[in-house]
Amino acid sequence: MRFIKQVQYRDERLIIQNQLPVIVMSKFDLLEQTLLGNLDDTVPISLWRHYPYMDRTPEGLAEAEEAFHRVYDHDVMKISFHGRYPVVDWGCMAVYDGAISGSTTCSSCVIEQMSDWEVLEPLDVNSGEFGRQLRAVELIRDYAHGTVPTLATIFDSPMVASKLCYGTLTQYINEYPDVMKSVLEMINNVMIDFGRATLDAGADGVFIASQHSTRLTVSDEQYDEFVYPFDNKLISALRGKARYVVMHLHAQDPDDQVRFQKIANTPGISALNWEDQTAWPSLGEGKKISRKTVFGGIDHNNTLRRGTPDDVKEQIDNTAEEAGLESLVFAPGCVITVDTPDENLAALVRVVRSLDPFDFQ
Repeated sequence: MRFIKQVQYRDERLIIQNQLPVIVMSKFDLLEQTLLGNLDDTVPISLWRHYPYMDRTPEGLAEAEEAFHRVYDHDVMKISFHGRYPVVDWGCMAVYDGAISGSTTCSSCVIEQMSDWEVLEPLDVNSGEFGRQLRAVELIRDYAHGTVPTLATIFDSPMVASKLCYGTLTQYINEYPDVMKSVLEMINNVMIDFGRATLDAGADGVFIASQHSTRLTVSDEQYDEFVYPFDNKLISALRGKARYVVMHLHAQDPDDQVRFQKIANTPGISALNWEDQTAWPSLGEGKKISRKTVFGGIDHNNTLRRGTPDDVKEQIDNTAEEAGLESLVFAPGCVITVDTPDENLAALVRVVRSLDPFDFQ
């Protein structure tokens, strides 16, 4: 028997509407079924953005995340800590300079020369800036628990190291490989501690972000020696505790290519996310290569930001045709910009909610 489609998925109970049985599926079950490759009457959505200034306090970030979710009722809440949260406790100065991404940057970095790396020490993730993010997770848990799955954003160690040194990580790797391996190992252990702490604080899973998984950022040799081993260790350390592990592979350049095969086959990853609208592989290709659920299909920099509601509808329809709707969570390729029109976000949710997945079989 086919059931009447419902927009809300908050309760696992049988209700009656127009004398016909209607199953209202929770967002947790909807995500679980999607990760298993099973179609339901609704395709899930995940939306995320930064909240400049508000995200500098636990209370501000929690309030902003909750308000955003109340408006769009998306099915997976990625908790977007400000973009320099892992480096503040090591001595970097984080500021918001008006970037349309909404993320912070560093007005000063702790690493000015090689010797600065050698005095970095492990951090206690329960205090300082790390501790403030954990408090935000606890506050968000009070709203999200049992309502919507949450993913805490965890940066991999090369990404953190790059933010410590004005983005000159590859230069240090080339000149001082042995020292940098030790540094990356130490940073990785801190991020493992933080990832575990976010799960203890109430996050359902983690959203692991990497900015060094493409051919324009590091060479094959650098990736194999200074990126993938640390990503693999991070995933392995968190997979047993996290209900969900989503891997984000950052790549905006149209000429870039994500090193997809190795990371896609890494045990413990639930789903993958990358800028599928602007970099290789396409969403459909990525799904075939990985045989995993993919988060994507939305061009956050162009269509969603600069287009019209009709353009948004066309892109969603194209994604459905190109990639298919099984094992798909509609999501941006990266963070939604702060100047994205509200009407485009509303159109995105409206169109995805109106899709009948069985029309694309």
